[in-house]
Amino acid sequence: MCVCAGFSGPGVFASGTSSAAGGLAATSTLSAELASAFAPNPEVVRLPLAQLAGALPPGPTLRLYAITDQPGLYVLHAPSLAAQGAMFSRVVALIERRDMPHDRVVSMSAVAANARRFGEDPAGLTAGNNFSAAQIAQFFEVAQRQHANLTEGERALQTLLVQWGLIRQEAGAGGEGGMTWRAASSRDFLVTIPGLGKGPAGEMIDAEVRAAILSHELGHWRYFSDPAYAHACRAFWWHQLTYTEREALTEELAGMGYDPSDRIVIDELQAYLLHTPARYMPLADLPGAGGVDIARVKRGLELSVRNAGQNAGQ
Repeated sequence: MCVCAGFSGPGVFASGTSSAAGGLAATSTLSAELASAFAPNPEVVRLPLAQLAGALPPGPTLRLYAITDQPGLYVLHAPSLAAQGAMFSRVVALIERRDMPHDRVVSMSAVAANARRFGEDPAGLTAGNNFSAAQIAQFFEVAQRQHANLTEGERALQTLLVQWGLIRQEAGAGGEGGMTWRAASSRDFLVTIPGLGKGPAGEMIDAEVRAAILSHELGHWRYFSDPAYAHACRAFWWHQLTYTEREALTEELAGMGYDPSDRIVIDELQAYLLHTPARYMPLADLPGAGGVDIARVKRGLELSVRNAGQNAGQ
């Protein structure tokens, strides 16, 4: 799946570097924000999707929501952008980051260097995340196999997801006595959004920005959970766009840090075009013979999805 690595808007996610003077204070604050992850029996709030926006906390609260009318969908509200980055940066790197290995867990310094290449602050890295539970279990399994030490944020994430029943350790294959990380269900899907407040590089997460991030990430949930919708998006990509348009869109998303594989690009394209408010949409027209008209692409994708929905209802 994919992540809002390039999510941007006027004055929202300008790149920058956190000041060294505030490093100790930031570390202390981050530890405090993650502390609740290690408390026994953390609460899971169960509600329908229509009630989620009104239930999100106004402060730096770590909370999980199970969406009752969307079986398999969970939304993690991180206390802050920094706390979210501390939990997920290396998961992002392993699963979907451009120019990062997808078969081993890299160091945090390698993640930071990769983030800076694309003008992103490594302490926050992403505006929001979405992963299947199987992908997150894959991260912990790869880390375990290579004996990589988990960070405080990753330990917090692992503890939470075990307590919430989304991942677990099982006896490994072959009867050798080892333990393997597995998802409890292949249908479980986790969306993450940051709490309100200032990010590591001074970017501001207000209620409007958080709502936009949530909308984008829920677009990935639809792509994951609705086979007809996902098929329509893939069919549009392969049969309605020209090779030149596909190449241009892939290059634009790769320039934002996404892995250029079709798996990532198609999912990310539909989330930006169909589920992200215009103010925060980073894709732009590329003029010229090898360019692309984003508005035309959006209209075409909307039509493809609409026709697929009508055909499914017949």
